Amino acid sequence: MIDYEVKIFNDVYDVAAPLCARKRFLSTQVMNYTDLPAASLFEMDNRIVQKRQSSTPVENFARVTYQLDVVAKTKDKCRTIYTAINDKLVSMNFTRISAQYIVYPDDTTIVRYVARYEAEIDSKGNIYRAS
Repeated sequence: MIDYEVKIFNDVYDVAAPLCARKRFLSTQVMNYTDLPAASLFEMDNRIVQKRQSSTPVENFARVTYQLDVVAKTKDKCRTIYTAINDKLVSMNFTRISAQYIVYPDDTTIVRYVARYEAEIDSKGNIYRAS
């Protein structure tokens, strides 16, 4: 399996963590945040790119999907963190495939923004926009 999740997360961490309370930028999905603002970025899918496979028994490319969650007390703060992370991921050749605000019916004081990104990665870790 082509696996560069730690490197991708670490590259984004440098941009995201300073914007979060107590550097709460995590690499796993979190449903309850104790300190806001906070964010998480995790790889939710990693699959072989079949059209780029050769007859050798190794993976040549993987298509990865990442999910970004940003949670804050205000829409402006949420947008500031999301924009910084989005700009970093796009500069790394990721393509945003969806993005939306999520409403918490139980707590309207929390704003959550969820976005998903795709890219293709070769076995050397080079990232390409998904085709």
